[in-house]
Amino acid sequence: MFLKYAISKAQSGKPWLFGRIMQEVIPFNRPHRISVVELSAKGCKVFLPDRRRNRNHLGTMHACAIATASEYVSGLNIVEAFDMSKFRLIMSKMEVDYLRRPNGSCIAESSLSKSNLNLINKWLDAEGVAKFAMVSTVTDSKKNEIVAKATIHWQVKSWKKVLVK
Repeated sequence: MFLKYAISKAQSGKPWLFGRIMQEVIPFNRPHRISVVELSAKGCKVFLPDRRRNRNHLGTMHACAIATASEYVSGLNIVEAFDMSKFRLIMSKMEVDYLRRPNGSCIAESSLSKSNLNLINKWLDAEGVAKFAMVSTVTDSKKNEIVAKATIHWQVKSWKKVLVK
């Protein structure tokens, strides 16, 4: 109930509450301090801050921090599109192409088109499970250049089909 409230607040232009709740729901992401910038049916966007814990030995954004933001923003699209009380979400695979080193903070973005959403819903209606891939892009916030592209493979499954809950 509270998660639905937080999602509605994020969709109405106040994503900070939803982002804070997600830090509690997914404690792995908490040290990165990724913040939700946008959460809507059009797409999602998160901010990955330039901070010591997110940097590598070269002083730039760590590859794993970039991958985490990519997965997170992609998952937000699914959380926005589906009722998580009815479906379980699992990432099954992730591929990341690192194109260049970022200079400072990053923005990760992802979207789920209406045609893809309709196709996923057809699979869920027919089988109770859908497997699909989504693409996230990560942009350097200073130069506005794409620094990474990630393909995240997801499985959305009806809780009725889940054997171990």
